[in-house]
Amino acid sequence: MLLEISIYCRGGQGGVTAARILAATAMLQGYYSQSMPQFGPERRGAEVRAFLRISDERIRRKCPITYPDVVILFDLKLSFNGNPETVVVNCNGSSFTGHGNVFALDATEITRRYGLVNAGWPILGPAMAGTAAKALDLDPRCLLEAIRLELGDKADRSVKAAEEAYRVVECV
Repeated sequence: MLLEISIYCRGGQGGVTAARILAATAMLQGYYSQSMPQFGPERRGAEVRAFLRISDERIRRKCPITYPDVVILFDLKLSFNGNPETVVVNCNGSSFTGHGNVFALDATEITRRYGLVNAGWPILGPAMAGTAAKALDLDPRCLLEAIRLELGDKADRSVKAAEEAYRVVECV
């Protein structure tokens, strides 16, 4: 099994961190994983992509993912390639259809509730990682441990946001 995942977000939203958290979560469960960002000298708000692979065998590919199995979309205004089997999307009541399994959640609201905001921008990474972990059927205990490993002393609010997102998201 090789699962290829693309994350589409804006700079400062936590997409690259979410990829690292999900990779660590998969590793804690005994899978092989890799995450890599794709961005240049962009600033906060510019489009950023991150890639994640999860496999039960060693991963040798190092290239960007063109046609992902799963897309994690932090912003509905961003577009993506292919026709993924699963889409994890941050939306606040807007409908998102036309793709296989859709896991939709208002991650912005959860993020704001836990005070995960920097200069007015919500840091969506932890909540979206929680949503994606549920969609990928990853163990929530491993997810929370991965957040603590990645964020250290600053993990408490992120753990709560990810935990809530994992608990409340459903396939629509």
